[in-house]
Amino acid sequence: MKQFSTLKEIARKLGVSVSTVSRALSDSYEISESQKERIRAYVKEINYQPNPHAKSLRSNQSKTIGVLIPDISNYFFTLALQGIETIVHEKGYNLMIYQTHDDHLIEEKTFSYLENGVVDGVLSAVSSNKEGSIEHVKRLNSLIPIVFFDRHLKQMTVPFVSCNDYESGLHATKHLLERGCRNIVFIGIDESISVTADRLDGYRAALHQMSISVKESNILLCKSQEEAYEEILKRLKQRDKADAFFSSVERYTVQLYRACEELKLKIPADLKVISFSNNPLASFMNPPLSTITQPAFEIGKSAAGLLLEMLKKKKPAAPKDLVIPCTFHYTVSSLGNK
Repeated sequence: MKQFSTLKEIARKLGVSVSTVSRALSDSYEISESQKERIRAYVKEINYQPNPHAKSLRSNQSKTIGVLIPDISNYFFTLALQGIETIVHEKGYNLMIYQTHDDHLIEEKTFSYLENGVVDGVLSAVSSNKEGSIEHVKRLNSLIPIVFFDRHLKQMTVPFVSCNDYESGLHATKHLLERGCRNIVFIGIDESISVTADRLDGYRAALHQMSISVKESNILLCKSQEEAYEEILKRLKQRDKADAFFSSVERYTVQLYRACEELKLKIPADLKVISFSNNPLASFMNPPLSTITQPAFEIGKSAAGLLLEMLKKKKPAAPKDLVIPCTFHYTVSSLGNK
């Protein structure tokens, strides 16, 4: 059978308008399901293959989604990207991935570049929540849709998909308190980043509930792995000995294990540990690491689905925030040896 190469020919054959064919193939809510099924069946029968370049020119769309992440080597973001890909590619979009390395200047330059119309929408795990540092995000959001995932800007009402960071921080700290720990150190990155702030708030709340004062010396906020290693070493050497660590960053937990080995400290005998981590090797650490695992794949998939809904405008506005709970896996590092 002849392959019809244009929507016009398909529309003439089916006795409908070109716009009806186009809307049916883009799953528009304006077309009935029975009409969509009829049109889809026919284009499948003739093996119709749309021209993506021509389609993008007609619609004034790039058919590309921009994704901004801090670090692609982070297991969380690797899994989140996989979730994003499952939705985006299925709908005929391409991805452009940018790494900011938690550098606000890199992020700002990238957002400015995206103002040139190279993408139709953006998925972003932003680097900073500081006042006065979000104008680049506001400017781009006035031009195209943005959905935040994992991290967000609390000053902006932009759709956001995340895990329950505050509740997870509260629960992790309570777990250590229940194991008899009373001098718990929190380690994370910049508190202006929303995930750090929320997890730290949960940590503080758990201590307050037990009437334990929050010591500033027990809050280590570090910008790099080497800084984390040095700060952990310094804290472990203090006379006021820490009896547990709650790590908000999985790569810093590796530095904690390294510091303990250097100082001949034993986990969990001398120090109990729990960490946020999506690293599949956590259970093979010595000792196996107790983890708080984020639903990274689901977060990425949900964020991408929400952005595509916004681009198509086929449904009423979705809730601004979508929270998917973390899962806890307790093992030797926090439970202790039986």
